[in-house]
Amino acid sequence: MNSRLNNFLWLFSLLFLFFSCKAPKEVVKEKVKLEHFSTKELLERLELNEFKFETLSTKADITFTDEKETSFKANLRIRKDSAIWMSITPALGIEMARVLITKDSVLFMDRIHNKYFVGDFAFINKTFDVDMDYSMLEALLVGNSMEFEKDDKIRTSIDRKKDFYFIGTERKRKVKRDIKKDIKKEKEVIKNQSQILWIYPENFKIAELMLIDPEKNQSLKGLFTNHKPVKDPSMESALNEVQEIGTDSTEQLVDKQLFPFNLSFNIESKKNLKIEVEYNKVTLNKELNLSFKIPEKYEQIQ
Repeated sequence: MNSRLNNFLWLFSLLFLFFSCKAPKEVVKEKVKLEHFSTKELLERLELNEFKFETLSTKADITFTDEKETSFKANLRIRKDSAIWMSITPALGIEMARVLITKDSVLFMDRIHNKYFVGDFAFINKTFDVDMDYSMLEALLVGNSMEFEKDDKIRTSIDRKKDFYFIGTERKRKVKRDIKKDIKKEKEVIKNQSQILWIYPENFKIAELMLIDPEKNQSLKGLFTNHKPVKDPSMESALNEVQEIGTDSTEQLVDKQLFPFNLSFNIESKKNLKIEVEYNKVTLNKELNLSFKIPEKYEQIQ
């Protein structure tokens, strides 16, 4: 009996050793079959899935990394095509600074040192060593593309390596740069293009974005991940009306949109900067308070 038991245990141990030592099966990523679209069709799908809003408010955890890492919390409010307002707080929750950006002005209030600054977009471009305007900044914050212009040369294709759709634009007056690290194979094709997009095939949202300027040796790369549906309360009444009427028009009324809750930007220029943003709850199309009253005792920064 003991002999049989010993033989059984020996055989069990041998089998266990055999199976546990086998090399694990390699996980093969299933290739995504992407439907081919013309340039016009792909741009239409991109536009259809752009994040649309009149007002937006959210809270965010933001991390800046240059020579050192700085993290803070912020309340962010945006009135489309008009203003970006931000209140910055450290861990203790006391407001440290306030920012108001419009199409033609940049206001900054330093509550720690009782100082304020009044300027324009040249201040932002100089601070971060980039070349952008209000529309570009607003688009980056919500994961939209830059507005295409009539004179843009647009090229579209399928990036087989990433399983994303690819859109590249070329224009004479905006940011351009040769991309050397991320897309070596397509370097010669897109070296003069100013806006380069990689699009998720399942929802036509932007996965990656790159702005380039070869003359100034500058680039900005953005990653947009963790897309979640955000409800638009302004659509509730319209949807209720359609449902009461009993028509099939609800397909044309969308009360939820996909929003990227995680953003990551890498700016390469004279100095390199990484910015990471993690949004919390997003509220759409409600009245916003964009107050920016500078106390009289504050000293203006020249």
